[in-house]
Amino acid sequence: MGQKFAAYNAQGAIMAFYDSVDSPVPEGVTAIEITDAQWQTCIATSGYTVVNGALVAPTPPAPPTAAQIAAQALIQSAQTAMAAGISIVSTGTPALNGTYACDQLSQMDIIAIETSLNAGKGFPGGATTFNYPDVTGVMHSFTEADFTNFAAAVRDFVYGCKSVIAGASTTLPSSAVTIA
Repeated sequence: MGQKFAAYNAQGAIMAFYDSVDSPVPEGVTAIEITDAQWQTCIATSGYTVVNGALVAPTPPAPPTAAQIAAQALIQSAQTAMAAGISIVSTGTPALNGTYACDQLSQMDIIAIETSLNAGKGFPGGATTFNYPDVTGVMHSFTEADFTNFAAAVRDFVYGCKSVIAGASTTLPSSAVTIA
């Protein structure tokens, strides 16, 4: 191996590395001589530049601000809330009280059932009530009106959590909701 070179553009960004024996610097390419150790460091760590003919290490990223840390904690809280589910308290049908899953599969089930109700097709199998499980597996018997209220509460909770996760909101929705 011969002398190492770092080729760079007009902005100082390193574009390529050359070796005087294995791959000489092409005619017309601007490059500086670097040591083998500098070459190893440059290929191991991106962001090195050339300024005034000297190799310059990349500036380390600034540590996160308190606001960035708080925003990340809020996002984590929203993700945790979605994973834990929504606690429902029904003033009209206390037998529905429980914590219900809000994972993607549960959301899809709730949407499918609610879509059927909204289309006038009723519950699966033509039943007048529908048993739906809470997070512990306990089945709760819903009427169409109860299920519509439940689906709206889940929808609003999930939307609130997703809004926080997307950075569109800084307010976590309540994970305990009262329905009729």
